[in-house]
Amino acid sequence: MLQRIQQYPLFTSRGRTYRPRAYGQTQPDGTWGGWIAFFPLDGSPAVATDRETTQSTLAALSVWASGLTSVYLEGALDRALQLTAAPLVLANLDAAEYAALEDAERLETAADIARASASVDEAAAAAARADAREIREQRLVTESALAAAEHAEATIEAGLHERAAGQARAVAADAARRSRKAQTEASGRSGSRSRKKR
Repeated sequence: MLQRIQQYPLFTSRGRTYRPRAYGQTQPDGTWGGWIAFFPLDGSPAVATDRETTQSTLAALSVWASGLTSVYLEGALDRALQLTAAPLVLANLDAAEYAALEDAERLETAADIARASASVDEAAAAAARADAREIREQRLVTESALAAAEHAEATIEAGLHERAAGQARAVAADAARRSRKAQTEASGRSGSRSRKKR
């Protein structure tokens, strides 16, 4: 029975985009044969290589398939396109494989859309964070300016109160001096009257 072993990233060749996949199937001698099929995304029929490899086990086939490079896959596509007769492996690819390909492409498109949406959300979140930082910085600047203005106003007011207090103390001291002087003068007048009476 044919088994899908590996799916590879999309690539474009000769103006057509393909989804490559590696398949394996047991051979009469117990070994595993490996093929590569290419599914055009435009709905054209798939093409496949003749057997690309024979491995002793399914695990060995999986290791082989996981090591294929994009250069190898491009060469395999060239070999598949040059075949005049369709390889037997294509006869064993049933409609489920094509349906799976369509599902995979739909899921990949949905994932791309989700990634794009996440990028937009992330950009919006970054912009919101930047706005919040700017608002916070502006508020700190405003609060700092208000605090400086309040401090300056308080300093001026304190100076005015200190001057007023100084003036009040001077007036009080002057009043006290005049009071003492008046008392002294009154006391002097009172003493001279007493002496005249005698």
